[in-house]
This record gives sequence, structure tokens and C-alpha cells, in this order.
Amino acid sequence: MQSVHPGEIAVFVNPRSRENRKNPGLARELAAAVGDAGRVLAPGSLDELASMAAGVRATPPGVIAVHGGDGTLHKVMTALGGAFGDTPLPPLAVLRGGTMNVVASSLGIVTKPAPFLRLLAETARAGAPLDLLPRRCLRIGEHLGFVFGNGLAANFLAEYYADDAYGPKRAAWLLAKTLASAVVRGPFVRKIFKRFEGEVRVDGQLLPRTRFVGVNAATVTEVGLGFKLNHRADEDPERFGVLAIHAKPLSLVFDFPAVHRGRGVAASRAFSAVASTLEITPATTGSQPQEMSYTIDGDLYRVTVPSLKLSVGPRVLFVRPSGDLALAGARPPTLLSAAPKDTMEAAR
Repeated sequence: MQSVHPGEIAVFVNPRSRENRKNPGLARELAAAVGDAGRVLAPGSLDELASMAAGVRATPPGVIAVHGGDGTLHKVMTALGGAFGDTPLPPLAVLRGGTMNVVASSLGIVTKPAPFLRLLAETARAGAPLDLLPRRCLRIGEHLGFVFGNGLAANFLAEYYADDAYGPKRAAWLLAKTLASAVVRGPFVRKIFKRFEGEVRVDGQLLPRTRFVGVNAATVTEVGLGFKLNHRADEDPERFGVLAIHAKPLSLVFDFPAVHRGRGVAASRAFSAVASTLEITPATTGSQPQEMSYTIDGDLYRVTVPSLKLSVGPRVLFVRPSGDLALAGARPPTLLSAAPKDTMEAAR
């Protein structure tokens, strides 16, 4: 069980991510960047990750940094949630190391991993305060994450990961292919927009519809390529945004500009709310519930359960590197001052 000393920086790195496979020396680069101010932890499996998270809980560091994509962040958050329980987590720094980096982009973090880590190390040595942005994460069954989606989101990602050359270019190509198929009402758009059937309850209230293009929940706004689908995700830092889309595929084309600007899908084509709980009950085939596919932070899951419950997860204080908001052109949030497959999945 590895641990770091109080006040240090615990840096979680996914050794199986594509970034690390392309650059085997990346962990050493990050270790050099953090220097004597912390330690790099590189779990090779989920069991090792759980053990390291328990070590971090035993001697909580001043900051926890996570290098990887959204999938890595989701796995680390789940392990930390299991280790810390109801104990507040140390501040969390997201080091952009994936192909999409949806959470980092939503928070306006554009600094590269090594400079961000060096900045954290210098701040820790100086005992200077950190700029922190409060958010909640989602609790989805036994997992913690920031972006959930079934239907459209899961269908799109299944196609996205079908080719190992996934990345922003593939995502853009799939988006264009979907739009072209929608225009001619082709089979591909029907595949991507295959609807989820079942009951959806938001804060206990049953929605009147039972067929949805997709049901989404998030505490960050972006879903990739700059599209801010979950436009109400940061409306209340203590709850999460819900978006249940029910429109026909072609009609959603009119919402693309608004979604990119963060204004959301039109109310006539989707239900939106800010909530504390979300319960999704798949339709049954005979007496058995239908299989449901969904994504948590880019990781895909396929389950057969009577229902899936989402609730507000632990509070997270994200560390913001100085000057990133101006670089990202994002709206300044309220800042707080504070003192100093069976292995871990590939970063996405």
C-alpha cells in the first residue's frame, strides 16, 4: 500500500492509457515535474488502484492530481470515494491526458500536465493558497463520475470506440456521418438514435414519456468538440443537470448552434431540470428488464437491472491553475481560497 505524506501531492497516472503507451517515460516526466513535493502512483489494475486509494486515505495529501482522460478520472474518483467514504476529499487537480478531456474542458483547464504539476509543486512549497472551484460528482450505482448518458450518448461512443484510432477527428467524422444519414433517413442515424424505452423519475417525479433519444445527467456542461449539451449542469454546484431528449433526430439539427453556445436543446424537444436524484427503469421483455447501455465519463457499461439510481455524489474542490480562465475564454466561476475490461481502462 503506497501513501504520500500530508501536504504532498499524490499524482495518479494510468500506465495503460494510450498517452502512456505512446510515451513510456511520461510517468518519469510527471515525477520530475512534481519533484520533492509529491509522489506519482501508477496502479496497474483496479485492485492496485483501490489499495493506493486506501493508502492516500490513511495519510491524506494536500492535493490529489489525476493524469489521464475522463475514463481514468472516473475510475480514480470511484476508488477514492470507496476509500474516503463520508470524509471530504482533498482538492483535486485534473491533468489533461486523454483524447477528449471533457471534464477539464468544462472547467476551463487548458494548461498542459507537466506545467500544471510544476505550478502545483511550487504552490505547495510556498504554502500559498489554491484557487478552488466547488462541484459535486454523480453517484451512479457503485460508481462516481461527472457525465452520465444512455441512448444517444452510449450509441455514439460504441461507434466511436469501434476503431482504435479514436480521438477528436473520429468524433467529428462520426458527427458528420450522423448528420448526412439523418438528411437521407439512412440506417446509420437510426442506429445512433436508437431510443431508450422505460420510466424516468426526476426527484421522484415520473416523466410522462417512456421513449427517449437519451437521458443525460452531469455536473459539467461539455460532452466533447465544444458542445455543451448539459447546459444546466453547473447551475447549482450542489446538484446536477438532467436532460431527457425525446425529439426526432432531424429536428435536433436546429439545436446544434444553441448547444455549442451552451443554451441547450429547445424545451419542445427535451425535458431539462436541476435535480438531486434520477431513477431510470428500463422496459421489460416478459418479466425481465431489458439490457441498458450507458456511459460514465466515456466508459461504456451494459447492465440488466430492474432500475438504475443516480444521486448527488461527494463534493469535489477542483484546483484551477492561474490564468486558465482567460486562456479558455470561459465565464469566471466563484473561486474559493484554501490553504495549502479488469485493468484500469485507457484514458479517454
